[in-house]
Amino acid sequence: MDVKSLTLEQKIGQMLMFAFHGTEYNEQISAFLSEFHLGGVVYFYRNIKGIVQAADLNGKIQSEAKIPLFIGIDQEGGAVLRIMEGITPLPGAMALASAPSGDIYRVTRAVGRDLKKLGFNLNFAPVADINNNPRNPVINSRSYGDDPSSVAERVAQAGLGFQDSLVLPTVKHFPGHGDTAVDSHLGLPVVNKGVEELSRVELAPFRRAIDAGIDGVMMSHILFPALDEKFPASLSYNIITGLLKKRMGFNGLIVTDSLTMGAIAKNYSTEDVIRLGVNAGNDVLIFCGRAELSEQRNIYQTFLKLVKENEISEARIDESVRKILRLKEKYVSREIDPDSVGPAEEREFADRLQAESITLVRNRGLIPLSPDKRVLVLFPRLKIFSLIDNEDQNYKSLGNFLPYEEIIIDDETNLQDIACQSENYDIILLATYNVCAGDRQQQLFEALEKSKTVVVALRSPYDIMHLPGAENYICIYEATEHSLRHLSLCLLGKSPFLGKLPIKLEVN
Repeated sequence: MDVKSLTLEQKIGQMLMFAFHGTEYNEQISAFLSEFHLGGVVYFYRNIKGIVQAADLNGKIQSEAKIPLFIGIDQEGGAVLRIMEGITPLPGAMALASAPSGDIYRVTRAVGRDLKKLGFNLNFAPVADINNNPRNPVINSRSYGDDPSSVAERVAQAGLGFQDSLVLPTVKHFPGHGDTAVDSHLGLPVVNKGVEELSRVELAPFRRAIDAGIDGVMMSHILFPALDEKFPASLSYNIITGLLKKRMGFNGLIVTDSLTMGAIAKNYSTEDVIRLGVNAGNDVLIFCGRAELSEQRNIYQTFLKLVKENEISEARIDESVRKILRLKEKYVSREIDPDSVGPAEEREFADRLQAESITLVRNRGLIPLSPDKRVLVLFPRLKIFSLIDNEDQNYKSLGNFLPYEEIIIDDETNLQDIACQSENYDIILLATYNVCAGDRQQQLFEALEKSKTVVVALRSPYDIMHLPGAENYICIYEATEHSLRHLSLCLLGKSPFLGKLPIKLEVN
């Protein structure tokens, strides 16, 4: 298909991707195709009941489309998975980095092949951010670590694994979301670093990915004053066209992170977002958020109006649409085969990587747990930590895997009562989930006897920074069913601890 054969209305639609509601072909999706000529859709956890349902819906969408669609998903790994079962499980970035024999290319290629057989052709992964800020509220264990060269190599492997399975990867979040203390879902982070440091550290994984031939990059909603004093990266001509395209030589697909996120939506109008985003050099503007059809219609009509008013040139549109059509020829396939998804050998390999990721950081003789000891498990009630997490996800706890009494800790729990109860046990297994200074998890830890407490960091390996005096410490990087099962085997002495921390911990 050639860009010259498309109408202006079709070309504008090709530069948009929207989220949607429901698990079946519906009026909203029909409007995407007939009214907006939409370039792509974005799946969330809410849209997936199972792999056969997702495959059937993807097949129906493509069969109704005059121009094939990018069908995108955040199958990033670990805590960020939209398809939770039925395909090859994907450990998160930091878990993969901690597994000593981690063949990241093999596992992402296996996951990519599964996605492809279900009709997905674009994955918003891998994360190329270097987590060099322990207080990062949104990246953290989604990163491969804090060392630029190791992160760069792992990002290239992960991206090529997806790409070689003909799923388009978008390395994210350019030019780096690792050194932020604000979640861009909620506000606008600012990274005050000089150009030299950004080039040496933050840009290293992206540079390696581009050199490896990766076809997609996702832009971040972060202000980098050294690169652009006025606009965040996703709306910055200096960063997208000047840095990424011209200086770094990237000629693949450039997509935005969702433009409904707080960093953008709280600071710019829809008209400004589209005008700035397109003129800056983005190829695809992604809008998720509430995903209401009336808002999506307004976005499409606003885009069309801006072009007709010469606020955006048709030449700029054509540049992106040529690229979109070229990459759709490479990545979009209508062949769907859910019956061959998740071959046993690849599931076993992914599970082995998860087993190897369990990391014993400190042990003062309590681990493995002695069978003659009375053990109490204190486990947090897990909930959404960042808006990247799945809504309404059913989480497992350690009590599903260990033969000990377990208390689920939430905002209603009387911490002093728990501390009193703990005196009746020989060992306290305290699971933590992204501890913050002064929070209830820290208060509970302070009320426990340190010498008999084993802390298990379920997500952030940096939890120990807020738990002074922790003598026994384990990191699992993600509170998934797979990681909890392997943790329990390690605690019981049935499996060895093999993981190696991929970050530096500065603990007093």
